[in-house]
Amino acid sequence: MLRARWQGYEIDSSEAAYEVSVPQPEQMGTLVRNFLTSGYFTRSYSLLFEEPFVRLRDFIKEKGDLSDKLTAQTLKHLEGQIAKFDPEGYRASRIGVKAIESILNYVGVHRQELLDAQVFRFELTPDQEEMYEDFDYEFEPGKKVNEEDFYSEEEIPLDGVVLYLGCNFVTASQLGPKEQKEARRIARRVGKEMDSFEGPMFDDSWSDLLLRDLESSMPVSLRVRLNPDATFTVAGRWMEDGQFMFEYYDFLLEGAAKEAGVKMEGAYPL
Repeated sequence: MLRARWQGYEIDSSEAAYEVSVPQPEQMGTLVRNFLTSGYFTRSYSLLFEEPFVRLRDFIKEKGDLSDKLTAQTLKHLEGQIAKFDPEGYRASRIGVKAIESILNYVGVHRQELLDAQVFRFELTPDQEEMYEDFDYEFEPGKKVNEEDFYSEEEIPLDGVVLYLGCNFVTASQLGPKEQKEARRIARRVGKEMDSFEGPMFDDSWSDLLLRDLESSMPVSLRVRLNPDATFTVAGRWMEDGQFMFEYYDFLLEGAAKEAGVKMEGAYPL
């Protein structure tokens, strides 16, 4: 019989989450655009959930006032984005910040109408239904979804989701001099702690490994959700085995929130 034995550190808290406050729902799109263009994310965004855009396009065509500038502009962006969808492909379509801003500002202005029409009401996916058989989670469409209740991003219901993006943090070398210095300080401190706890791995110190990791672009998600009370939630996650560099990514998010003029409700490992 073949047996495998794992030696090394225990991998735990592989996902971490964050949430951003939304003080002005009507300016939701401007908030998200400012957050994404704060200098802490690479300027490449993938649309991970397409159905909300199709439903919003249909809603505007049926009930929208196309003489209104924002409505007409939003429909144009939606049509352009939907034209990029490839049902047979496996790659998510790219989306620009101008489209994001217009679409989310429209949703912010018309949030109660969209709630009443249940435009963003979504059931669990088949994979989620199967997952939920083994968990204690309960899901009821139309109820508020608290993302922090879910351990894995794949388990989070899509009900209420208007925008679901795949993003990436910039590498440390793309930050300003002071922030690069802070990034290296965090990596060295964490590395020193890990060296004293676990010892070097692969002939390298933990400090060396973590310093090199600063030049890797970490994928991070962003979800905008319209809640049943007509408020919004902006939340997302990233995955790192062990969350050794949690403090660093939390630092990046705090910087992005500051640049966007919004408050971070806090990042937390799961």
